[in-house]
Amino acid sequence: MKHRHRNAARRRLRVVGLLLSLGLVATACSGDDADRDAAATPTFGDEEPTAAPDGPAGTEGPGGADISDGSDQPDGPASEEEPSPIFEPEGERTVPEEVPPEEVRVVRVGYAFPDLAAFAVLNEDFGIGDPQLQAEAVVDGWRRQGLLPPGIEVDLVFASYNIISTTDKIAACTELAEDADVDIAVSGLTFWVGAECLAERFGIPVIATEGEDRATYQRGAPWLFTLRPDDITYYSAFADWAIDQGILADRRVGLFFETPLTDGVDAMRGRLEAAGVQIVSVTETSGEGIGGPEDRTVVQRFLDDEVDVVLPLVGGSSAVNMYNFAESQGYRPVYLDVDYAEHTTDVAAKTNPANQYDGTLAMTVTRIGEQAGGVENAGAEACLANYERYAAQDISRQPPESGEYSSILRTCDLFTVLLAALTGAADDPSGANFVAALEQAGRIELVGSAGGSFSAEDHSLIDEYRTIQWDAACPCWRAQDDFAAMAPAN
Repeated sequence: MKHRHRNAARRRLRVVGLLLSLGLVATACSGDDADRDAAATPTFGDEEPTAAPDGPAGTEGPGGADISDGSDQPDGPASEEEPSPIFEPEGERTVPEEVPPEEVRVVRVGYAFPDLAAFAVLNEDFGIGDPQLQAEAVVDGWRRQGLLPPGIEVDLVFASYNIISTTDKIAACTELAEDADVDIAVSGLTFWVGAECLAERFGIPVIATEGEDRATYQRGAPWLFTLRPDDITYYSAFADWAIDQGILADRRVGLFFETPLTDGVDAMRGRLEAAGVQIVSVTETSGEGIGGPEDRTVVQRFLDDEVDVVLPLVGGSSAVNMYNFAESQGYRPVYLDVDYAEHTTDVAAKTNPANQYDGTLAMTVTRIGEQAGGVENAGAEACLANYERYAAQDISRQPPESGEYSSILRTCDLFTVLLAALTGAADDPSGANFVAALEQAGRIELVGSAGGSFSAEDHSLIDEYRTIQWDAACPCWRAQDDFAAMAPAN
């Protein structure tokens, strides 16, 4: 484990640089982003913030998310006396407490995000916009609202990675840890091996997006945190949810899953079988998002085993391959789906054949489908409006949700958790204190996903789920109910 110590002179130099740049975020890009023109970062000078289209947001925190200490506080929109977390009342701006420059401590924050440019060339819907700009917008919003703790500044560093390349993810980890020397990091989708590298190899606190198997948390302890639940907790909840749908009784169930999910799948099967569910066909694949020969053969096995309900716990390519081959065979079972491989995004689901997938129910821990389902989300609106202000760009609120829309909300969520760490460790922003701050932060509400809390025993945040349904005519997911608490998993 690498322990990093910086002397005060080096920190003061960073402070001077930040002050001279009038608060602009200093950025250093690695990987495929090395040629980015840093001068392109927009600045809005003394421009006054404008209210979100639907009025002030709730009291949740940066990007609209709550970073309370778990005390009893009312949910929902703030009262008229309480300012929005992103926008002050018209004509006002929060003035942060002045701190002598020599006392300002700069926290270098790494943000690792996927480079989906190659996918976007094939289908522009797969694009996620500019994650660097999205992160800069959140931090700019913090500064405008005075949400950064007194005496703390943030220096953002970025690294991109090929979403299907393990080597690229390790390289991004090394870039952030050794070259950029970050103090704490957050990461986007499918950065599992990179997040584990930052935590286990370098001892850097990292807040990743997706949940992992419990052995990964143990190897990365105490540095590894995730937004989404660990695999055993998630798939145990999925089993409970699937039973509650009333679809599995007296049905023949087929399971198609990827090897990395084995621990979660074993826990899920245990719960289903204990409830009397008949799992009559099981196929494992190592495709991991790029497909495999099992994508076709599994359909024939399901036909042979007379499967009428399928649980597709595989990557996006394998899922689409399976649906298309099933359609070619005239085989149309019922599907019950999950968040794995971003199945529960409009971008992914609308690539599935409508005759196969229309009406499919899924369990999600995200807030996908809220707009299409008529669910108000003031925090998401504040997050999106803040980005529009900073980037001078309009983001559509109409379903289906774009990849960029989802990425903006995900960035707000990751940085909401980051702000909880910065706030809790403000007196001494060290790695150990970031860990303690998150473990003691209490409930954290997010704008793109359900909320939850960390503890010393559980470094995965989200502890709620809801039902969504695919509407092929839209084409979009629609939220069907409120979030419900996950039952504890063994």
